[in-house]
Amino acid sequence: MSRRMIGMVAGLGLAALGLVAWPWDDMTAGAPSSVTRGEPGTPHPGAPGCRFERQETAAFALESSATLDAAPSPRPEDHFRGLLSWVVVEEARQGHPALLRAALSSVVLEQALSGERVSAAELEDSPFYVRMDTTCRFAGIGFSPRWSGASRRLVTTLLQGFELVLPRDDSTHWEAEQRDAVGAYTAEYRRDTSSRGTTRIVRTKPRYHLDDTARRLGLRVQVLGARAEADLDSERGGWVRRMEGQETVRFHLPGEAPQGLALRFRLVREDARFVSVSDSVSPGEADFAEVFQADPQSPPPVDPALASLDPDAARARFLAFFLEGGKSAVFPAARFLAGWLRAHPRESALLLADLRRGAIDEVAHSALFLALELAGTEQSRQVLADALVSGDLSALDRSRAASALADHGEPSRRAADLLLTQVRASDSPMVANVSLLGLGSMARRTRPGDPLRAELHTALRGELERATGSNEELAVLDAIGNSGDDAFGAELDERLRTGQPALRGRAAEALGHLSPEVARPLLVSQLESESSARVSTAILRSLSKMAPGTELELTRDELALAGRRLASASSPEERAAVIDWVGRARGQLEARRVLAAHFPQEPNVHLQQRIGAFVTPRELREFMR
Repeated sequence: MSRRMIGMVAGLGLAALGLVAWPWDDMTAGAPSSVTRGEPGTPHPGAPGCRFERQETAAFALESSATLDAAPSPRPEDHFRGLLSWVVVEEARQGHPALLRAALSSVVLEQALSGERVSAAELEDSPFYVRMDTTCRFAGIGFSPRWSGASRRLVTTLLQGFELVLPRDDSTHWEAEQRDAVGAYTAEYRRDTSSRGTTRIVRTKPRYHLDDTARRLGLRVQVLGARAEADLDSERGGWVRRMEGQETVRFHLPGEAPQGLALRFRLVREDARFVSVSDSVSPGEADFAEVFQADPQSPPPVDPALASLDPDAARARFLAFFLEGGKSAVFPAARFLAGWLRAHPRESALLLADLRRGAIDEVAHSALFLALELAGTEQSRQVLADALVSGDLSALDRSRAASALADHGEPSRRAADLLLTQVRASDSPMVANVSLLGLGSMARRTRPGDPLRAELHTALRGELERATGSNEELAVLDAIGNSGDDAFGAELDERLRTGQPALRGRAAEALGHLSPEVARPLLVSQLESESSARVSTAILRSLSKMAPGTELELTRDELALAGRRLASASSPEERAAVIDWVGRARGQLEARRVLAAHFPQEPNVHLQQRIGAFVTPRELREFMR
């Protein structure tokens, strides 16, 4: 992976599953924790699950690795190998997960990719706590306050890679919202029972759910394959006795060749190797705070001790964050520096001068630009504007400046003009694209009635007209989607109905960011007559994403349309998108009937499994009679 690509992906908080930790992981903060779909409560008596008895012990051999899929041989690799031992401290009870005290031993750690270095010695035999509920979901991980942030993040991402979430009933197919170090995703599960009584769980993930920041920077993440198989340890109660998985994820950034990561992980239960777990840290001392979450928009108030630091001391403390935490120190370092800059606003320009002359290590560049954004002063805004047009800065740093300027304080006309100039005249496709996407996000943040909002709309419409018929038109549609403004409904509808499939598909994606009241009838109307499977799939995915966190209620006409598309679509991707759309209305009896009616005609076994995530086996039997 090129240095520029690593830096850009690092700025978005993506990481190799269970091992590599890159900064800005908080950009996926707010993603749902791992929860199964369905009603909370006590699992069905026949459901598989994790059940623990107090003082029960277990041990697991773990292995996880990440390699670049296009790197020259020998490929650089991050690799972890070790033994996880745990003892049950508290059994699960109604509303409360089980509490396990755990430790790692026999740790072998190699880090050729990760910018965040972890000491294997700190991981060895140092206790931490795991909360696990009866669906086998990790409900929390608690560390000693003495653990470094780097070690906490590595262990957290390692365990997230091995997480299974079981249903609360006897379903053989289900879904769960989860997250790992790459981001939030919807896991699809299948349960098989062999003739010997062994229960095997298969977990796949079709895609990740990127947040607005990633979309604003033009990032796309493609899951080329992600499958894990696990055998439940039904004889001994909790969790699994074997699990193996392999994933390939590819990252696409404007102006860069696609780059990918190949991920492998393996777990085997080996109780004979159990190592006694120290109780030197009590549950009350353990810190269960989410290691990736932060609130960068609300930095702590400046205290007198912080304001009293002289420039040399402040710079030294800012850079010291990265001595321990590496790139993952971006948020705490940025919040510290932003607070100091609010007390010393003129220092913003001197920090940019330090960056220009190479006095600030590249590992801290992301934090510096984020600090300038969070400081929210006129001086920091001016510094970001200067950095955006600086020919002596890298395209990556100028892109960071563009993103920070778009989100800096109250949207300003001068910032909008600077971004628009870069859109039209920048020598870097990355800077131009991030600036364009920033205009869209600035329009979203501008208050209704503010004249700047109308000016931003005019600018985006002008760019759309200027780009008509070229590949640049796709980027403008992304920026319009970032605005989330219903005022663009007519322009998006026109491009949804005309032009090449790539353009219509991107218009459908942009419509998905508008309000359901405006976008839904436009998308449904086009779906009626759409001949391209690629565009139909984009339309359906936008329909499926509406009103997140709630169940949709589909009309009788929409359900009839869904049934027709299921019957006529030759593309498995399109049928999968129909199933997901109708599945969002799984609370409606008629929606489940539509899926059940298609089940016997569906030739793809994986899509049959997807239907099973929304319709129970009993209902399938009843509805197909």
